[in-house]
Amino acid sequence: MRYSPLLAVLTGLLELGAGIWVILGLRFGRKRFLIPQAMIFVLLAGYQFAEVAVCGQTENQIWTQLAFFDITWLPPLGIWLAAQLCSPRHRWLKIAAFIDFGLALFFSIWIFADPAAITKSVCQLVVARYFPIETFDIAYSLFYQIGLLTAIFGALSGMATSEDGVLRRHLANLQGGLLGFLLPALAVRILVTETEGLMPSVMCHFAIVLAVSLFVSVLRERRTVLKPR
Repeated sequence: MRYSPLLAVLTGLLELGAGIWVILGLRFGRKRFLIPQAMIFVLLAGYQFAEVAVCGQTENQIWTQLAFFDITWLPPLGIWLAAQLCSPRHRWLKIAAFIDFGLALFFSIWIFADPAAITKSVCQLVVARYFPIETFDIAYSLFYQIGLLTAIFGALSGMATSEDGVLRRHLANLQGGLLGFLLPALAVRILVTETEGLMPSVMCHFAIVLAVSLFVSVLRERRTVLKPR
């Protein structure tokens, strides 16, 4: 089953284009919302291009390390975006974001300092399989899933307490986008018998749902700011 980079390339181009579009239009919205969204778009695109490189040169460990380094920063950015959308009412989210950024830095150092942390990668069809050592795999999975769940429940908390209808919709987009790739990826893990090493790749391909949801949020933010008063 030979790997085809087409899906990753197309997805990456769409996500990178969305990120550039947000960055070029920062004056048309509140930067504290738009900047983390732009960074999420760029990181999502970065993983897709890194996966193409991983599958083009499976013997070169640096591309695998870069792929994991890239997605390591998505959970803290998701929490930070939720914190900005809930600010200043839910200060615990900012604390959670700072803690998660610290953990992301720790795992980033681990990824590059220990070449054996991720032993090999194998590519099939449109996905890559990664084979990390058990210690790294368990620790990284806990960090990643807890980070995503914190962003999801943080967004839920914000929706329950915010009196601003626009912010509630932004939070709904964040929560819906995160659930839109997390739940299908978990379903793949349950339904597909051979899922070993697939989750990072599967989750990042499903993350196009998050990208679309955040794109809708940015459009709403621009319409809100540009609306005649």
